Amino acid sequence: PDRGETSTAWGMLRSKAREGERAMDTDLATQVEQLADRVRGLSSASVDKPVLVYFDIIGICWPIRCLLHLKGVDYELVQVPIQAWAFRDANGDQVLKACFRNGHMPLYVDPDVYLTQSSVIMYYLGEKHGMMGDGAAEKLAVMDVLSHAYDALFHWTGIFPVNVRMNTPEDVVTARLNAFLGDGSWGLVSNGYRNNLDPFERYLDANPHREGGFIVGSRLSIADLHAFNVLCNWYKAFDRERFTAEYPRLDEYIRRIAAIPEVDDYIRTAQEPTLWFPLPQFALRLTSHEELVGLTA
Repeated sequence: PDRGETSTAWGMLRSKAREGERAMDTDLATQVEQLADRVRGLSSASVDKPVLVYFDIIGICWPIRCLLHLKGVDYELVQVPIQAWAFRDANGDQVLKACFRNGHMPLYVDPDVYLTQSSVIMYYLGEKHGMMGDGAAEKLAVMDVLSHAYDALFHWTGIFPVNVRMNTPEDVVTARLNAFLGDGSWGLVSNGYRNNLDPFERYLDANPHREGGFIVGSRLSIADLHAFNVLCNWYKAFDRERFTAEYPRLDEYIRRIAAIPEVDDYIRTAQEPTLWFPLPQFALRLTSHEELVGLTA
């Protein structure tokens, strides 16, 4: 049925793609085919420098792109517009999505590897560029933080399920939001999003070198990049006032990481806002250009 304002964002995007097809929008079809050919042709044998494929947003790829920027890696960024990702051919097939082994992005390829999971990509790059801490114990601590950062986004108490509406009835959206914020009966039981933020403080406390200001060890690691992305670009952007009031230590932490010259340069010159999701049909809040302003100094 036609749900008007409450129709899902993906449904709207697919509808736009179908309208484009009916209007003989050959430009989009051509773009999709070019992107599909590019992805199909990627392999370790076909590239002479790293290639990263992802949406033109912050998303879960922020730590990967930030690391490559920090290390001055010359790589090719293949950006996929949402219209191309949602485009379906005459058979109803999502052409571009089918080109990825796991049906998802990001995809990272260099002369040595072909990787399709963001955490595995970061583990590989962290090892390659010396950002896994010092010694076996710190490496495990880094992976511990990475796993929690993923849970804080996608686990059932994470921010992604509550933020993305996806054709959910309004009363369910409200109930999930209240539970996420720690309100209502389930929110009181689960402690809401604090259930995911409190551990970040405990990770900071557990670091024997905590005086250095990093979440693991005495220097910047991929754990800091993942923690920053979750804490700043997701949680603080989602509920800035409450985050700042209730988690001043975490706010201080993300400002400290953002003040590292190379990270600051990435934030100012390279990171991209999420502009193309229709609000409020798709999500409650996203890291738009306006929401990025003031998240860090």
